[in-house]
Amino acid sequence: MRLRRSVSSLILVVLGCLVLFPARVLAKDKESEAKSWLASYTEPAQINVDGVWQSDDWGYLILHQPKDAREVTGTGDNSVIEGVVSGNVLYLAFVWHDRHGKVSKIYTASMTLGEDGNLHGRYARGIYPPDKEDAAIKLKKTVSEPPASAEAGPGSAAGESAHVVVYREHYHNCPQVKAPVFADGKEAANLQNGRYLTLNLPPGKHQVGTSKAGYYGAQAIDLDLASGKTYYVHFDFPSAWVCKINVDQVDASEAMDAIAKIKPNDANRVRMPEIVSLAPIEPTQK
Repeated sequence: MRLRRSVSSLILVVLGCLVLFPARVLAKDKESEAKSWLASYTEPAQINVDGVWQSDDWGYLILHQPKDAREVTGTGDNSVIEGVVSGNVLYLAFVWHDRHGKVSKIYTASMTLGEDGNLHGRYARGIYPPDKEDAAIKLKKTVSEPPASAEAGPGSAAGESAHVVVYREHYHNCPQVKAPVFADGKEAANLQNGRYLTLNLPPGKHQVGTSKAGYYGAQAIDLDLASGKTYYVHFDFPSAWVCKINVDQVDASEAMDAIAKIKPNDANRVRMPEIVSLAPIEPTQK
């Protein structure tokens, strides 16, 4: 009897592997297919799409295209976005991953910049699954000028804004705990575990923290920001037993060591895209 049960259990495990393994291989192949699709467009870029965009399908999308570059990266609706500008056409691949880091869904789209300043186009291929193929897509520009990136280091002059990089290291304790980022009493974003973002604020006195100023349990720090300078705020979980956030201002060297191991926040967690930038920060920017 025990032998029969053991054999039955083994058969179920094997069948499960046969069902799941091909699906994972398929997703990996489809991701390679999307990258090959992007690589097939090779003309020099004639437009720049850097900035914050809004879509009826995906909500807010934040796209990053360095000056004179063709490559585009971004985030939106829990997806990772890769793309390329070829001529006056933007080609994007939206890639979603499951909680195990496996690809769960991929869509591709091609768009052109209209006279209204918005991007218009169609889903080029619904690679995995194919249910979006040839449907219309529109991205509306929500900020007239793209958010300033965190590339301006301490002491640099980068326009009128000051930059506050808020980061949360990857913690095994309390990963599910929300960490809202408030700037001057307004919720700017929800900071995920192992992520960072940049607040672009005018020079002067500001308060940055995890809750509204004056609310019970609020933890915030006061900053006096100078034009063009970058500051670093660490959301720390010091205890393995109590899910409490400590908010501390740290120096650039300490912050960059941590930021090099994490990645930008997801765009769909941003509440105020007009002041939040999710531009990647390179480890050399100290």
